Order: sequence, then structure tokens, then C-alpha cells
Amino acid sequence: MRARDNPFAAQCVQAIPYRLSGSTWEKLLDRLAALRCRAALVGPHGRGKTTLLEELARRLDERGLRTRRIVLREGDRRLSGAQRETLFRSLTARDVLLVDGAEQFGRLAWLEVRTRSRAAGGLVITSHRPGLLPTLYECRTTPELLAGIVADLVGREEAGRLPPAEDLLVRHGGNVRDALRDLYDFCAGITSSPAARTGSP
Repeated sequence: MRARDNPFAAQCVQAIPYRLSGSTWEKLLDRLAALRCRAALVGPHGRGKTTLLEELARRLDERGLRTRRIVLREGDRRLSGAQRETLFRSLTARDVLLVDGAEQFGRLAWLEVRTRSRAAGGLVITSHRPGLLPTLYECRTTPELLAGIVADLVGREEAGRLPPAEDLLVRHGGNVRDALRDLYDFCAGITSSPAARTGSP
């Protein structure tokens, strides 16, 4: 199978919107407003925090706010000059700052963001751990969530021929992103079984 035809290719997966569990977008946005638009999306690797942040940005933009987003990679302990420019230049109350991966910050960098973001209308972060800001939403994964994503990508009939979502989540410690990468390799013929990545039988 060619990479562009693989239903689990990155562009296909990224087109799937985040599925809220136990809440609605109306409730989530109401809670964000109650928190004065300063809150965190929390959860371990591969639980959909980035996808949720992107969807939240779209909805905030639709409400007339202006979102400014940066992405921190592993080891990014402080802001770069370009990131400072993106976040802090000419801030107004209409601006909402979005920081993906805030747990990477060192103490002084986080203090800078907290202090300088006061001129903005909001600050929303993703983090692996709670505590940096009040938790707006905790991103979790379930077999039902993964099964729904797979069905959206390949159809329910074809999804029934793939390994059960529960097995995939167990193999990858709840990481949906890694489970979908495994299915990509399986469909591409790179592995003979989605269990091969982790060495499971």
C-alpha cells in the first residue's frame, strides 16, 4: 500500500476531530469562561491534548478571539526569541495564548509566561501533569474512543478485521497515537501484526 493511500497516514488521523467524553463543547467553553480563560488540558503522551487544543483554538477564533499558539518540544526549557514574539507582541484582551507542552518549561520560563500573559485575554496550556493552571479537561483514552477513530478512518466493516481496540491500548499503555502508528505499519506491510512494535506475542 502506498503511503498516501494508508488510512492511518498522519494527514488522515489529524483530520479526525477530538471526541469529548463526558462533556460537550458548550460546557467546556462555559467552564473555560468561568476560569477566566486560564486553564490546562492535562494527560499523558498520546491522549489527544494537541488535537483538543487545535479544536479549541478553532472554536475560540470563531468567537472573535485571536489565538496565538506555540509548540514546545522535549528539552525546550525556555522560550526562543521567535516564540516570545509570537506570544507577547502587542497583546490585547482579545488574544488567547496557547502553549502546547508547558511541562517542558523551567521555573523561570513558566514564571515569565504567567506574568507576561496577564495582558492577554487568556492562557490555555497542555501539560502531562496537573497543577500549572486549573484543569479544564483531562484527556483520557478508552477502547471505545480508539474503536470510534478507527471506524471513522476505515469504516466499521474493515475495522472489524483489525485487532481489537482494547488489545491495542493495552499494548501501548493507553497511547492512542502509538496504537494508530502501529496500525499504519500494519496496513503498510511494515509489520505482520500490530503487536510487533512492542514485541508482544
